[in-house]
Amino acid sequence: MVESFLKGRLLAISDLPGTATITGGFKGTVCTPTYWQTMIRIIQDEKDPDAAKAAEARGDYERAIHKMVTRLSWRDFEQLIDLILARTGWVRISTLGRTREGIDVEAENLAAREMAFVQVKSSATQEVLNDYVERFKGRRDFYARMIFAVHTPKGKLTPPADLPAVQLWTGDRVAHLVVRLGLGEWVESRLA
Repeated sequence: MVESFLKGRLLAISDLPGTATITGGFKGTVCTPTYWQTMIRIIQDEKDPDAAKAAEARGDYERAIHKMVTRLSWRDFEQLIDLILARTGWVRISTLGRTREGIDVEAENLAAREMAFVQVKSSATQEVLNDYVERFKGRRDFYARMIFAVHTPKGKLTPPADLPAVQLWTGDRVAHLVVRLGLGEWVESRLA
């Protein structure tokens, strides 16, 4: 690995684009590499302009999705969370809308051998989150984690620092997951 002297970033060959490593196998060759500008850009810790534009466009798209997510009905929002869970390896084990008292979704991740308690709210305060955290604490023998999804929190919500098994998914996190998991068109269709 080579360390960039300008930024101190560690560069691994596996992290470099193919255009930068293409001449690596020609040890006896003395030449100017075709993509020398790419190598200089990487050493100087500069982003590729096209990659930077794509990241900016993705950020704009996430913000647009976030606005739409906050307008979903509670039923559509719960279905969206169910789709996110399914695409990330969680399988709903309860019937939509029919779960144990105080639990919107029970999900299982077979690979991780975990059960999750998922609560979905359009809007919630810190007190509501605290109430569900207490319910989760009483069920730790069955559930490995709790996901509290809320697209429009009332005030700042903070999960307990001493309980990393509690995950808080607010609108921005949900929007990020929607974009990463290819669910943007589904969200758009709910408001069309």
